[in-house]
This record gives sequence, structure tokens and C-alpha cells, in this order.
Amino acid sequence: MTHYLAQEVHCPLCQGASKPHLEKKGADGKVFSVYRCTRCTLWHLHPLPKDAELFSLYQSNYFKARSDRGYSDYTSKKVEASVVQTLQKNLTDLNFFKWELALHEKSLLEVGCAAGHAVGYFAARGWETEGIDIAEEMVDRGRARGLNLIAADFLPFDFGEKKFSLITHWATLEHLPNARLFLAKMAELLLPEGRIYLSTCNTGLFAKIRGVDWRYLNVPEHVYYFNKKSLTRLAKSSGLSIVRSFSYGSGFTTRENASWGYKLIKRIADTLARYFLWGDMVVVELRKAYYP
Repeated sequence: MTHYLAQEVHCPLCQGASKPHLEKKGADGKVFSVYRCTRCTLWHLHPLPKDAELFSLYQSNYFKARSDRGYSDYTSKKVEASVVQTLQKNLTDLNFFKWELALHEKSLLEVGCAAGHAVGYFAARGWETEGIDIAEEMVDRGRARGLNLIAADFLPFDFGEKKFSLITHWATLEHLPNARLFLAKMAELLLPEGRIYLSTCNTGLFAKIRGVDWRYLNVPEHVYYFNKKSLTRLAKSSGLSIVRSFSYGSGFTTRENASWGYKLIKRIADTLARYFLWGDMVVVELRKAYYP
């Protein structure tokens, strides 16, 4: 399947030279090219899919048909419990709960909220919450539970004079051709002492080792693949700075009745993923660059 052209394109993040890195087939059999920037290390699709193509991907089937590209019944209690469990782990590692105690205003915006599982978690903790997503059916399901969710495109949506003490953006940035504009708008909506919590696919050691078989190399849904270096550049361009980061996920998934050998390997790999930023996902805390 490899038939690279000897060509370079401009990196959409830093305008550096990007070269062909690998290729992979999408669900429809179409082959997509992934390029790697020689300056900021971003992996990105070239050419980028059209907005209409991406919009169609995130309607009902994406959240109902289990595959490497979607979820099996995203609104189920099982999926919600898994989402909340990962959320709690991330919040603990981000030192959120200590920060929360010192807050006077607790206002949350989740960008890419889907059915609002995380929004519901914060609402239950007494936060003033709001979520926004283009997946209309998922938003409607969340609204039916009484959650404050908006079915709209984040970039053109007018939030008026609202500002938020916390903006979350979980496992969504990799889907956005306009990632820089999204992050810049989040920075505008942030209170001076506010925080942005963001997670995305990480091109760490395990991604590099697995190459085309990497579990998060989902094309064309994932248009960008970041790491801390490229995220730092993206944040700086939006007036933000990364103040905390970690990664998780080695690709060794939890198995029922796994052997002790598998459990040991998984534990070692997960530990290395976390402390050396080698994991499949990276989590960062961002603040406005001028704020200590």
C-alpha cells in the first residue's frame, strides 16, 4: 500500500515542512496520507477532509456502532461510567479537587460534550455548566436528562458576555481541522485565573512503534495527532501556556482473566507511558500565558 510521493507540504500548525509519514485506509477503503512536520512534529492528514464530510461522521451511527472509529451506544450507563471513571482519574492527576475548593465562581464549558456525561458530573458537584457539540442526537439525549447542552458549531456560536472558570475539551482536538481557532476561542472565553483541561491522542513512543496499526490512527476522523511539543506551540499561538501534563495508555487493554504475565507487562508499560509521555493519550492543563 505504500506509494509515497517525494513531496513536502506546509504544516497547518507551524508552516514548517511536512513530509509523508504513513498511509492508512479509512472505513470505506479510501487511502489517506498522514504527514509529519519536521519542525513541530505534528502528524496531520493531507489533504484535510471537507467540513461536510467530517460533519456527517459524527451523527448517530458514530455513537451507536462499535468500531475503532465510534462507540457502542454512547448513552448507555456502561459507557457513561467508563467516561466518568477516566474523567475522575484525569481530574485527580490535574490537582483539580484542591483547586476546586478555592474557587468562588464555578462555571464550566465543555467543548465537544456529546451526550454530556462529563457535564453531568460537574453539574452534580454544584457547578454552573454548559456543553456544546455538533452531534445533534447526542445533545438531545443529554437535554432529555436535564443537562444544559447546545447543538451548534462552537466557532461561530455567540456566548455573549459569558466567561468560564474551567473549559474542558476531552479527546476532541484531534478531530478539528480548525484546532488553532478552537483553542484561541477557548482562551477568549476563559476567566483570567481560569483553566483549560484538554486531552488528545499522543504521538508518543507506543504510537511510533505501532505505526499504521496504532489504535488511535483513525482516518479521516482524526485529522491531527499531537504530542507535548506540538501542543506547546499551539498553546503559545493562542496566548496560553501548558502548566501541567501527563500521558496514559500503553495499548495493553484490560482483559478479564488475564494472566499474571500480561498484568505485569501492562503495569510496566502503563507506568512508562505515564512518566515518560509515551502513552497513547496526553492530558494538559493550560492557563493564560500572563497568569502565573
